[in-house]
Amino acid sequence: MAINIQSIQFQHILYDASNKAAKTIKVQVQFYNVNTKSWLALTDALALRSGKLAYTLTIPSRISTKNQTVRVVREVLKSGGTPSFRIINANSQAGLPEVIATTFNVTITGDSKITLNFNKSWLLDPKKYITKSDHIVIASEVPMFELMSSIRVIEEEKDNAIAQISGLNSTITSLYDERESLRTQLATAQSNIQNSSQEVADLNASLEAIRTNLTDERTLVETLETQIATQREQLETLESSSGDISAIAIERDTALAEVTQLNDSVSSLTNERTALQNQLKNAQNDLGTKEQQVADLSIDLQTVSSNLASERELRKTLETDKANLETQLAAQRTQIENMEAVNVSESNFEVLYNDLQVEVANINIVKTNLEQQVSDLTIVKDNLEQEKVSFLTSISQLQETVRQEKALVIAKETEIQNKQTLVETLERDNQKLQQELEEARDFTVTDHPNKLSASKVYGSIVNDVIKADEELVNSKYKLANISLNLKTTVEKGPNGTVFGLLDYESAKEVNSAAISDISIDIVPSGNTATSVAQKMPNILGLTETAVRKVLLNNSLKLDAVYHATNDNSLIAGQSFKQSPAPDAAVEEGQEVIVIFAKPIN
Repeated sequence: MAINIQSIQFQHILYDASNKAAKTIKVQVQFYNVNTKSWLALTDALALRSGKLAYTLTIPSRISTKNQTVRVVREVLKSGGTPSFRIINANSQAGLPEVIATTFNVTITGDSKITLNFNKSWLLDPKKYITKSDHIVIASEVPMFELMSSIRVIEEEKDNAIAQISGLNSTITSLYDERESLRTQLATAQSNIQNSSQEVADLNASLEAIRTNLTDERTLVETLETQIATQREQLETLESSSGDISAIAIERDTALAEVTQLNDSVSSLTNERTALQNQLKNAQNDLGTKEQQVADLSIDLQTVSSNLASERELRKTLETDKANLETQLAAQRTQIENMEAVNVSESNFEVLYNDLQVEVANINIVKTNLEQQVSDLTIVKDNLEQEKVSFLTSISQLQETVRQEKALVIAKETEIQNKQTLVETLERDNQKLQQELEEARDFTVTDHPNKLSASKVYGSIVNDVIKADEELVNSKYKLANISLNLKTTVEKGPNGTVFGLLDYESAKEVNSAAISDISIDIVPSGNTATSVAQKMPNILGLTETAVRKVLLNNSLKLDAVYHATNDNSLIAGQSFKQSPAPDAAVEEGQEVIVIFAKPIN
C-alpha cells in the first residue's frame, strides 16, 4: 500500500565502552541505493546530546535535482517498501566507513510521518573493532562490558577446565605408570611363586631321597645287628673251645668291648634316626602349610588382576570424558570467535548467551563428575597400594620361610650323610673285627700259633693283596704280578698240608734240613679281564654316599667331582650330571664320572 511520507525521524542512543553517554562523537545517517548498490549520505554530520540522536528529515513534495538521495528514499516509501538505513561515525579518518548501527524499528504515525528507532548501541574498544570487506563495525547493540565480563567468566572457567584436564592427564599418566609398576610387581610375584613352587618340589624330592637314605640306613643297621649277633655266637664258640689260651681271651675281651661299642652306636643311630623321621614329618607338615599359603597368594593375585582391569575401564571412561570436554571447549571457542566476528542482533546474542550459560553449566557438571571420578580413582589407587604392600609382605614372609625350610632340610641331609658315614665306618670296623676273629680261629686250628694250613696262608696273602689293590684305587699305580718266597716247615695235618711260618728266633730251634722254600706267584685272575655288558643306572639327584652304594652294587667305580653352581634348584651335595648317561652300555669295573653341586659361597 502506497503512503505519502512527509518526514522521517531518526532516533538513537549511543554509549561508550564504559556504559557512559557518548558526547564527543558525531554521526551520519546513510541510505542504501539498491540500484547503484552503494551507501549514500542522507544527512550531514549530526551531534549527539547526552549520547542521544533525535533528527527529523523533511521530505518536500518538490525535490531539487541536486538531492537525488532524498528523491530515491521518497520513491521507495511511496511504493510501500522499507529503505535500508545505517548510522556511521562522521569523525572517521579511515578509508572504510565505521558503522555504529544498522537495525531499527519502524513506527508510522498517520500517513505522513515515519519514525526509525535504532535503539541503543555501545561503542567497542578500538582493539575489538570488526573489520569487514567494505566497512568497520565499531559498536554493538548489546552492552559489551557485560558481554566481556561473561566472556571473561567463560574463559576463566575454560582455563580451569583445561587445568583440570591437564591434572586429569597427569593423574591418568601417573595411574598408568602405577599400573605398569603393579604389572611388573605382579610378574615378579608370579615368578617368585613359581620359584617357591619349584623349591617346594625340590624339597619334596629331597625328602624322598632322605626317606630312601633312611630306608637304606635301616637295612644297614639291621644287617649290622645280624652280623653282631653272629659274632657273639662265634665268640661264645671260641670261649668254649679255647678257654686256656690267654691271647684268645684278650682278643675275645677286645672283641666284646668293640661289640658293646657297636651296640651303643647302633642304639644311638636308631634314636637319631627316629628323631630325624619326626623332623621329616614336621618338615612335610610345614611344606603343606606353605603350599596352602601359595594357593592363598594365587587368589590374591587374581584379585589384584581384577582390580587392575577395573582401573583400566575407569581410565578409558576418563579418556572419553576428556575427549568430550575438549570437544565442548573447542565448540565454545568457535562460538566466541563467531560472536566476535559478526555483529549479531540482540535477540540472537541473548540466545547465544543462554546457550553459553547452558554449556558452562554442562561443563560444571562434567567437571564435578570428573572430580568425583578422580576421587574414586584415588580411593581405588590407595586400596591397590595397600593390597600391594600386603601382598609383597606375604611373598617376603613366604620366601623367608621357604629359605629356612630349605636350610633345615639341607642340614638334616648333611646330618644323615654324617650318620651314613658313621655307619660305613662301623661296617668297616665290623669287617676288621670279623677278620681278626677269623685269624684267631685259625690260631686254634693248629697247636702252634705260627702253624697255619696252606689254604689259610694262600687265602690270607691273596686277601692282603686285594686290600692293597683297593687302597690304590685312586692312585695311578696298580698291583700286577706279585712273587713271594717264604721260609717254612711243611707238615702233613689231618685237614691237609700245614705250613710253619718261621721268624728269626724260631728258625734257630729248627733243623735247617727241615726248612723248605715256598715260592708263591700271584697274578690277576683271568675272569677280571673279561667285562660284563650292562646298563648304566640313573644316579642323578642322589648324594655321594647313595651314588657309591648304587655303583658298588653294579660293580662300577666312582670318580666324584664337586662343581660350584648358583642354581637354587640344586641342593648342596646333590648329583646333577653323570658320564656315561643313564641306560648307556657300561662294563663291570668301569669308572663313572659324577658331578655334585657345591654352593658358590
